Amino acid sequence: MIRMAATGVCHSDLSVLHGVVPMPLPLALGHEGAGVVQAVGPGVTTVAAGDHVTLSFIPACGQCYFCDHHEPHLCAAGSPDGRMLDGSTRLHLRGQEIGAMAMLGCMAEFAVVPAISVMKIDRAIPRQGRLVGCGVMTGVGAVTSTARCAPAPPWWYSVAAVSDCPPSGRPGW
Repeated sequence: MIRMAATGVCHSDLSVLHGVVPMPLPLALGHEGAGVVQAVGPGVTTVAAGDHVTLSFIPACGQCYFCDHHEPHLCAAGSPDGRMLDGSTRLHLRGQEIGAMAMLGCMAEFAVVPAISVMKIDRAIPRQGRLVGCGVMTGVGAVTSTARCAPAPPWWYSVAAVSDCPPSGRPGW
């Protein structure tokens, strides 16, 4: 369980809200988030309570065909219907199931998310750099995969800019 400290508001959230991207409702929006781990489930070894983390809207199981072929963005573990990996939901209101966008639902105070969507972040990273949302992930993917910019010098031949709106969040996390 993650106590959310920051979440981005993306056009994808608006697209779901306005029905452009159809998803079963009700649904907790938010697929860009960062926070602090409050508790972990059985078998989770990659993070522990107290760790600062960022969340990936595209989980990578590391075991499916796509992950095995270096295409984790196509991972078969993704859930388009707001349910968790086991088919259940973690959110309920008056007995009704509520889905979580990208298995995250970052616009809530707390989120129960699959371990494959959680990445530990060094506390030395400034707070404003901890939320690595889909704008950054998409931008980095475009720069490294589509534009094929070189990752090493001479870097001046491969300059690319990635920009995104700043995240909303709680001060002091």
